[in-house]
Amino acid sequence: MKKYNYWAFYSSIFLLIVSIHAYYASINQIWSIAPPVLVLFFLSLLTLIIGLLGFRDKTSKAARIRSWLSIFFSCILSVTLILGLFVNVYAKEAIVTSQSPGSTYTIEFYTLNGGAASSLSVQGVLNGPLWFKKNLYHDNNQDSIEVEWQSEHVVSINNHLLDLSKGNTFRD
Repeated sequence: MKKYNYWAFYSSIFLLIVSIHAYYASINQIWSIAPPVLVLFFLSLLTLIIGLLGFRDKTSKAARIRSWLSIFFSCILSVTLILGLFVNVYAKEAIVTSQSPGSTYTIEFYTLNGGAASSLSVQGVLNGPLWFKKNLYHDNNQDSIEVEWQSEHVVSINNHLLDLSKGNTFRD
């Protein structure tokens, strides 16, 4: 039972750090190393189950505190990640996928619809290895996209030039 307690606590802390990094990477348009939201959601549910099993460990006050913290972090993460799943499924609609002339870069473009609270916007996501992604383009009050590759590393998106080899991004 003691192993459940430790596993739940440390995995909930790990998932919390990875989720915070994913949020930070999304806002600051840097590479996100976090797995997809669905994977994080199922891992948080698994951590919740393991945390519940860890409640059997009543050897010390620290064990009980670890159990409560594991359950708390897992519940908060599960609720937050389920909201993230809804955003990815219902508010994000794929428009077009564009590849560089030599297929070095692949950019997926989406429209984001926040409903009555916000206007449509366009988001461009650069795909990396595995599940790594980078938000490289975000333009508010847009619902269409014009993509033209100038070279293997330079792309024009709605008349905004981005040099991908230098890590350029655009956010309106």
